[in-house]
Amino acid sequence: MKIIKAVTISAVLMLVSGAAAVTMAQPSAAQVKKDVSGPKTISVTVHGAGTRVWSKGYSKYVWDVPYAAKVKSEEPGVNILVEATASYDIVGGRFVYWRSFVASNIYEGIPNPTDAEVASLLKQFGPEKVMMGDFYNVSGEVESIKLAQKPRFEWHTLNSVSFTVIATYREKVDNSTTRRVAKPFRARIYRDGKTMPWRNILGTGSLNDDEVLVVL
Repeated sequence: MKIIKAVTISAVLMLVSGAAAVTMAQPSAAQVKKDVSGPKTISVTVHGAGTRVWSKGYSKYVWDVPYAAKVKSEEPGVNILVEATASYDIVGGRFVYWRSFVASNIYEGIPNPTDAEVASLLKQFGPEKVMMGDFYNVSGEVESIKLAQKPRFEWHTLNSVSFTVIATYREKVDNSTTRRVAKPFRARIYRDGKTMPWRNILGTGSLNDDEVLVVL
């Protein structure tokens, strides 16, 4: 009995010391700024100490630290405002910078496309251009497709931006069954100049990998 008790206490002490080591090793705000900065970075603001999360796409635990950055764009005098997450591998109590995941980026002073502009393009070109292969699983007509509440705007250039739309429709489950769903898709629009109207919209895939399919 005494041996078991000693082993138990030892194990607890190891867990406590291990947890303390992990806490002490968390990347500081200064380290995060250094890791995510590049030659065009103007400023970085780190939001909190971060959290340990399970990366579903990569099947591993990581330490994620959210941050905002201001970066010079290809257009003189126009900056990009970035919302992102710095992701760190957890290696033996150490945190090793892995990569950053961008949640959104917008051009400072350049307006994002409006609900009306997106709706007009979707009406002009049809939902199939955005839904791609999923369009052929629609039973009947697509009820609606519109800009998501959190569009996650991502500008690629001053003339092209991606965002999330939500399509609501009845989806074929099999030959005799359907279900009503609201499904997120990424769309990308294009124009020929920053003062010119948007001229085309294309889909870049559904978001089943990282967003929940909503069954209504």
